[in-house]
Amino acid sequence: SALADATLRAAYAIAADEARVAPRLGVVALGKCGGNELNYVSDVDVIFVAATDDDLAPATTIATRLIEICGLVAWPVDAALRPEGSRGPLVRTLASHQAYYQRWARTWEFQALLKARPAAGDTELVQEWIDMLAPLVWHAAERPEAVDDVRAMRRKIVENVPAREMEREIKRGPGGLRDIEFAVQLLQLVHGRADETLRVTGTMPALRSLVSGGYVGRAD
Repeated sequence: SALADATLRAAYAIAADEARVAPRLGVVALGKCGGNELNYVSDVDVIFVAATDDDLAPATTIATRLIEICGLVAWPVDAALRPEGSRGPLVRTLASHQAYYQRWARTWEFQALLKARPAAGDTELVQEWIDMLAPLVWHAAERPEAVDDVRAMRRKIVENVPAREMEREIKRGPGGLRDIEFAVQLLQLVHGRADETLRVTGTMPALRSLVSGGYVGRAD
């Protein structure tokens, strides 16, 4: 994960130098990279955030080039967890992000934000983005459909695993990494509203906090 950060920063510097512009653009790490638990075979999940509308065009140029550079020299950078996924703009402003997460975001999108942290670019802007969205993240579990949403997303992941691979699919199959991550994150969303010790990004640190707080029994 530290190597991914360094690669993102180097690619950002190259892209900004080529573009000869300096917009306020932050790169948010999500997924396993955000949780500091990146696997060798993982891609790097990110979200791009710009400060204002004036930053959008040059920021999009830099973000597009950053993805290309990282793909050439290291690993794929995936921005599909952004609002509206691949159908949405690659870069949004702070205000646009806030409007989307207030009005349209599903529970699983807030679940993804549990692992958000600054990775490259304007890291102060990323922290502002995280702080802005934090109240929404920690109230997401209050939605009546919250638990059903997380379970539905888990079922969707399992349904996409070929039947012949189910028994040895250690990431997406029953009892695999996704099951553990989803269980931990759902407990974080539910109990993290009141208990700030659960507001950590990594799966193992979060699991340790859940055990310490009595939310996960010793047998489990």
